[in-house]
Amino acid sequence: MNDRHRRPSITGPVILITLGVIFLLNNLGLIELNAWDVIMRFWPILLIAVGLDILIGHRSAWGAAIALVVVLAILAGGIVFFDNQPRWTYAPESVEIPLGDVESVTVILDPALGYLFIDALPKGSPALVKGEVRPFSGEEISETVDFSGKRATIDLRTEGVIFMPFFSGWSDQPSWDLALHPGVVTDMIVDFGVGKAELDLRDLQIGEIKVEHGIGQTILLLPSVDNMDINLEGGIGEIRVVVPEDVGVRLRADVGIGNVLVPSDFSRDGEFYLSPGYAAAGKQIEMVIDLGIGSVQVR
Repeated sequence: MNDRHRRPSITGPVILITLGVIFLLNNLGLIELNAWDVIMRFWPILLIAVGLDILIGHRSAWGAAIALVVVLAILAGGIVFFDNQPRWTYAPESVEIPLGDVESVTVILDPALGYLFIDALPKGSPALVKGEVRPFSGEEISETVDFSGKRATIDLRTEGVIFMPFFSGWSDQPSWDLALHPGVVTDMIVDFGVGKAELDLRDLQIGEIKVEHGIGQTILLLPSVDNMDINLEGGIGEIRVVVPEDVGVRLRADVGIGNVLVPSDFSRDGEFYLSPGYAAAGKQIEMVIDLGIGSVQVR
């Protein structure tokens, strides 16, 4: 009997409309705003909004209005008072693994959240991997290195219970900032939870790369190499891939809710996108991208 008097929820529609407006304005170039950074920074507001709507929003129009006002007040307070809170609380931890006689390496990276940045070390560097990690409160970094002849396996991952600043976003300074040796053939496996991953691989020798990203933005800058296999998977977010002009691309991209943007001169071959002159290209790569909700851009 009481179910007939319950009011429909306004939380879902308000959230969807707000996100839709942000993404639309961002795609049209009308605002200079990283929409995913907004989501990462204020994701706790979504939980508060849902909780308030369940508690008082369904009971009456006044309850729904009060819930909306409280959420907006918390959002405004977060912007004003918490935007400059520190993103991490521990001192940076250095990572340096010597090159030795290594000619090929598998690098496994498993950060829980934050901003992951990967690029190349200078030529002639004595290090195989070098950089630093700035952990969040409660985050512990596990490092496992295995050498077998001229091949190495490196596993860096997050352990522990992380206490993230409530309204913190990702600053311009990476929380995981690592560089790899440019003369070593590298296979890379990245399993990232929440945040931003920027992989600048242009000066590296990449054989295979696999990225699984839960929520956030993935930016991948590819090197000019042949026979590279790329597999990118994401839950919610944005995936951007930049391909060198001299590399032919065979791409399969599936997005559950969202869009796939490729250059206008790409052709379709069944479920695949092909770059111009792919069959005759001296360097070819195979790329598979699966994203639940969001946007895929390849250029």
